[in-house]
Amino acid sequence: MIRQQEKIPTTGTESQPKCPMFSIHRFPPFGKRFFKRIRKIIGNTQFSHLWRIVVGLASLQGKKSLSKFTKLYGKRRTRQAIAHFLTEAEWNAPELLLENALSMLRKLGYKSGDILYLVLDDTQKQKRGKKMDAVSKIFLHAEKTYAHGHTILGLAFVYRGVVIPCAVRLWASKEYCDKSKKSNNKHEAVEFRKLTELAANTITSVKLPSSGKPIVLFDRFYLCDTVVKACENKGYTYIGAVKNNRNFFPDGRPNDKKKVGTYSKNVLDRDGRMVSISGSPKAHCVAERVGEMKKLGRIKLAFSRRRGERSRLIVATNNLKYGAKSLIEHYRNRWPIEILFKMSKQHLGLGDYQILRYTAVERYLHLVMISHHLLTHLAMDRPGAKELCKGRDMLRLSSVQQMQDVLRNMLIADRIKSFSEGSKYKGIARKLKTLLIPVE
Repeated sequence: MIRQQEKIPTTGTESQPKCPMFSIHRFPPFGKRFFKRIRKIIGNTQFSHLWRIVVGLASLQGKKSLSKFTKLYGKRRTRQAIAHFLTEAEWNAPELLLENALSMLRKLGYKSGDILYLVLDDTQKQKRGKKMDAVSKIFLHAEKTYAHGHTILGLAFVYRGVVIPCAVRLWASKEYCDKSKKSNNKHEAVEFRKLTELAANTITSVKLPSSGKPIVLFDRFYLCDTVVKACENKGYTYIGAVKNNRNFFPDGRPNDKKKVGTYSKNVLDRDGRMVSISGSPKAHCVAERVGEMKKLGRIKLAFSRRRGERSRLIVATNNLKYGAKSLIEHYRNRWPIEILFKMSKQHLGLGDYQILRYTAVERYLHLVMISHHLLTHLAMDRPGAKELCKGRDMLRLSSVQQMQDVLRNMLIADRIKSFSEGSKYKGIARKLKTLLIPVE
């Protein structure tokens, strides 16, 4: 994902200058490099649908819908054709997203041995449609209430400060999975997995280039034996937040059970030391302990409390070589996936789908993440950023919102160019370009 400022608008309805309405009549030439690998994987027949949906998701303002896509492309693709592509067509969405994410990593200069984070998290989307597949009762964390909707699991690379989604899954309840197996449609049979099992399966399915061994980051919900074993089987280091009510047995005291919440306060008060944490304006009091935790085996705990605050962050890892300061600094790189979900909902239509079938919804989610790749790709090609990408330093690219404006201007410029190719309208095209495309 494109690196964002920490202050994010709380809604997507702020007043913004509206882009002039335009339509796309041909494949944009500036997308050739980005879509080259995708085209080889998916084939020409399905590619004609895919690039239109991806560019539409990345460029359209406001809520996304199949009707808007058909209007954007001058009714060259009907709603029925797009729905068939999402539901029935033969193409592998997870493979497509992962291969494109790996391609983005290579473009950023990733080499085996570089620090690469694999960040795991989920988000919820309330859906009111009674006939929509896989809708179940969920807890909306933002509103602190229960509702009917979907739980979306995401996995992303974070490299040099840039977040690149590499996997997305739609969780389904056991009731729906049992029902789906009775369907005659081969696309609709869904194997039930608990959310933690789905997360473990997603980690296992991601194959990295060369002998890359990332650091897997996740919140307290995913610190369980299922996810931890998936990381250890792949040889990955994990760093996960710990709930205060977990039991911990310090080294050398196998019968001395400690509640992590109380234990962390005592350790910080007694042995904490003040350190500066990269990216944090306040100094942190940190401490560490090695010991055993049920179902996780031997781990290291790192405790942290910011100066002047009472709340504490506790993280666990299977890599005993890391110190407390390093563990806290690594764990701070989990935040970009929260921004990824927020920006995708506000600007890329992550929750705007109105399709009913499970396969179509999951494929739509993959296309939203590929549209995020497109904006990141364009941001890396911007003046100034292109040279920085060749280095090894952290990158701070343009925001999703900024790149959407850039993409819209590029599409309008291409439309005017195609309009001016005939000598009859060259003068009109020049005037349109002056009126519609702002000078940067």
